[in-house]
Amino acid sequence: LSESGYQQRSKRVVYENPWLRFEAHDIVHPTGLPGVHGVVVTPPASAVVLCDGDDVLLVRQARFAVDAIVLEVVKGGRAGDETALECATRESREEAGVTAKRWIALGSTYEIPSIVEHPVALFLGLDLAPAPLAPEEVERIDVVRMRLDDALAACAGGRIDDAVTAIALLRAQH
Repeated sequence: LSESGYQQRSKRVVYENPWLRFEAHDIVHPTGLPGVHGVVVTPPASAVVLCDGDDVLLVRQARFAVDAIVLEVVKGGRAGDETALECATRESREEAGVTAKRWIALGSTYEIPSIVEHPVALFLGLDLAPAPLAPEEVERIDVVRMRLDDALAACAGGRIDDAVTAIALLRAQH
């Protein structure tokens, strides 16, 4: 029996590619009823609030699942045996073309805790310097500079609607 009260009877891989795996788990709910629950397993990820004075650097990129262009913090999955900070550093270079001289850990958060396994490690990157690294071939990313206060207002007003971005920005202001 798990800490949350679920009992896992079995699991099977339904789909897998290099970026994610979808598992179907035969379970018993904490209420005692049997069921099947889907879990998305991705590599651990990192997200970064890049601060340049009172400004933050966000990225705008297409996201397939929601069929939209999304404004968000820099984020991505770890490659191989990267640490969370190494991932944050690489993603900052790939997506925003910068690196930070100073890094502050902001804890972690879950994207969708009901179905996604790993939390996202959050960082604040300060004292930015140019350090471009070619983005992944499938990415087309625009860097957007805005004041942190405006980014927080955009979260509150629904113009930024990515949950990890909203939490990372909230933590970065403190």
